[in-house]
Amino acid sequence: MITMKNYLILLLLLISSLSFSQTNNQNETLKYSHKLTLGSDLFQPIFLGGFNLNVTYTTNRFVFDYSHGVALDIGENFQNSEQKALNAKIVLPWTTGPGVGYRFSSNFDARVDFKVHSVEVDLLNGQQQLEYQEYTMGPGAFYRFYFGKNTGFGIETSVRYWFDLGNNIDTLVNDKVQFEDTNGITQVFDPSVSSGFGINVALIYTFGKNK
Repeated sequence: MITMKNYLILLLLLISSLSFSQTNNQNETLKYSHKLTLGSDLFQPIFLGGFNLNVTYTTNRFVFDYSHGVALDIGENFQNSEQKALNAKIVLPWTTGPGVGYRFSSNFDARVDFKVHSVEVDLLNGQQQLEYQEYTMGPGAFYRFYFGKNTGFGIETSVRYWFDLGNNIDTLVNDKVQFEDTNGITQVFDPSVSSGFGINVALIYTFGKNK
């Protein structure tokens, strides 16, 4: 369930991100303004088996993005002890959402991203199966490096923390999924599988970078 507390956190972080426009250098003209950038994150294909595509548009001070990932497998190396004990198989068929932020310099910006994740879970070898959507918000910092002065190709590094805003499961008990296994023992599963700290590196291309 998305609580009022989570809504307030969401609102405060979004206002904080947008209010950065009051800095002393806000009238400075930044490079790469009014440019479109396409990117693909590397963490997903290397560690989760899927892939991600994102598009970013920059004005002189603001940045707007949209990201979409598919076929992400949350393997054992990225599971907590509770998930491992339940022999959880966790797959995100898709994850998608927009973001907005403020540019501190030509290469550095801070954003708040919002995501909807489609989640499929198998617990204890089929004893419990779940399909639901999870909602997250991720404030973060982004920095771009270009490969040269005469190319639009580069990389973008990012550091974010994803806050869990809830899900569409209507049978939770204390925000957890409860079920009985074949031995009659009550098992508990936390459906928040996409929240937490994250870092990434994306390959990017900025159109008209040298114009």
